[in-house]
Amino acid sequence: MDTNEKIVTGPPQLPPQEHPQYSQPQVYPQPQVEYQAPRAQPPMGTQAGGPTAYGQQGGKFQAGLCDCGPCSSCLLGWCLPCILVGQTSERIRDPSMQNADLMNSDCLIHGAINCFTGCGWIYAMLKRGEIRERYQIEGSGCNDCCVSFWCSCCAVIQQDNEVKIRQKNAQPIAEGYQPQPGMQIPEQK
Repeated sequence: MDTNEKIVTGPPQLPPQEHPQYSQPQVYPQPQVEYQAPRAQPPMGTQAGGPTAYGQQGGKFQAGLCDCGPCSSCLLGWCLPCILVGQTSERIRDPSMQNADLMNSDCLIHGAINCFTGCGWIYAMLKRGEIRERYQIEGSGCNDCCVSFWCSCCAVIQQDNEVKIRQKNAQPIAEGYQPQPGMQIPEQK
């Protein structure tokens, strides 16, 4: 073996500049994007200077957790809470309760969850959160969870009483769909 011969044991090694595909990636500056917080919008159904379709807004729960009245609500909350959950949902949709259907989807979902898993309190907790958001009531999801878990019947009674109190001065949404000006059919000539 000559002293001038080299033993090659792998692929030939070339300097990085000879392999453009293996060169270092270029770093491009990131565009600067400014975040603008979304503007607070009034709740749906708000009328300028008048009551909303949802009744009174803000504050704390006006109905007490241990106020188990009237007797019909107390019995429903203890024996058939699914019906009371459905009734409360209908009361939110129609404060007059003229077209109320107590065996609605909320009633059936709560009843099915409670019957098959025993965890109806989770659905009641979700509905409680919706009521808090709709009426802008102070509180937290953790508080909703604790109240709904530890005293589910009291929670659904309180929710129904709260909606009754808040809906006293509510105005149902009377106007139907209003077409936008750009959605009219042009006249045929």
